[in-house]
Amino acid sequence: MMTHAENEALTGVVAGKPLHAVLARYWYPIMKSAELADRCTHKTRLLGETFVVARRGKEIFAMEESCPHRMASLTLARVEDGGLRCIYHGWLMDTQGRVAEAPNERESGGRPVIQLRTAKLKEAGGLIWMNICENDADRAPFPDLPWLNLPAEHVVVVNAVCNSNWVQSLEGAIDSSHSSHLHSDEIVSKQTAEASTAIGTGMALQFKRPSTDRHPRIKVRDTDCGFIYGAIRKPTVDPEKLVYVRATAFAFPAYVTFPSGGSIGDLQIFVPMDDQHTHFFYVRFSTEQRMDNLNLPAWSGMQPGTDIDEAGRLRASARPLWGQDRAAMAAGKSFTGLTGVNLQDIVVQESMGPVVDRTREHLGPADLAIIHFRKKLLEAAAGQGAAAPEFARSIRYRALKARDGLLPIERDWSELYPAEEIRWTSPA
Repeated sequence: MMTHAENEALTGVVAGKPLHAVLARYWYPIMKSAELADRCTHKTRLLGETFVVARRGKEIFAMEESCPHRMASLTLARVEDGGLRCIYHGWLMDTQGRVAEAPNERESGGRPVIQLRTAKLKEAGGLIWMNICENDADRAPFPDLPWLNLPAEHVVVVNAVCNSNWVQSLEGAIDSSHSSHLHSDEIVSKQTAEASTAIGTGMALQFKRPSTDRHPRIKVRDTDCGFIYGAIRKPTVDPEKLVYVRATAFAFPAYVTFPSGGSIGDLQIFVPMDDQHTHFFYVRFSTEQRMDNLNLPAWSGMQPGTDIDEAGRLRASARPLWGQDRAAMAAGKSFTGLTGVNLQDIVVQESMGPVVDRTREHLGPADLAIIHFRKKLLEAAAGQGAAAPEFARSIRYRALKARDGLLPIERDWSELYPAEEIRWTSPA
């Protein structure tokens, strides 16, 4: 059981909190590239700081949101060749955050001593990414994620702003046992000696796996970018001889991938906006096929315009019980009364409150990956482990790989991975 002080250290991301400087070293997606048109602005929040992002032709730039004159929002500003011009009194901030013009004053030349905070931006994989690290030497390299160089039609991205702290949001992705319950309508068992497979398309898409075991044993091993845990279950075929292993990978600062079957890959990113909000990105990709027919937005419950409002939030969040269909539950047509795998996750995470009180939890063996994740974050908050500057500078995402399959019962679960594929930093 955690103390209140540990919970605050674990969940706090705003300036002045122990994890802020550590997390600020990394790159985070903040929006889809297509959502920012030429000469337009977008307001975003990252680690408790608010920025305005603007596009000017092929160039994108970001600076703190408020005009330094009278604090009007620069999301309302004109995007001009010289930068952002506040519509209140005409002050012009160049792309480096300097006040280049103050036309309501007699003196020319602006206010060069005033410097707005800026952020680094990069476009990749159909997303705009942001880094707010102020020290170039501490900044992590841009992540070499496996889908960034795939054709656009091989990648689908859905995203939403969640009313929950990033830790409780991410913990759902490293909680293997909940899938047998919360997602029991979408993840079903099969009588086979094969790994999990994706069956069907659109709203009929299901993931079938070779086990009915609802209480997996959890084993964790560290890697050079985070950790991988194996959820070990009894299989539906030869349970006296085999085990079914589903291995999920976490990489700093907020990436989780899990096995999906075939050529499909899944990556979830949990962006800490502030202590009480998370920007969730779900990326599904394939190395072999177009992703159009899988209809991920609707299947996940995150269809823009239908499930997601203009502010990027779940419409269900404003409804009683998040729109849960109790009649469908009573009729045996739905276990949860909620449609959409990711919507189900977000709803239960929001139901805990913005920041869950972990001093009241009662964890068990099925929660070992979550316990390990918290241990790693608390080490970083104390200036150890991932807090070392060289950790962020040297991180590579080659170990961010998920696997599942059947192994002889006497073998170690991590043998799912070829020896040359993963650099383990803890013993089997």
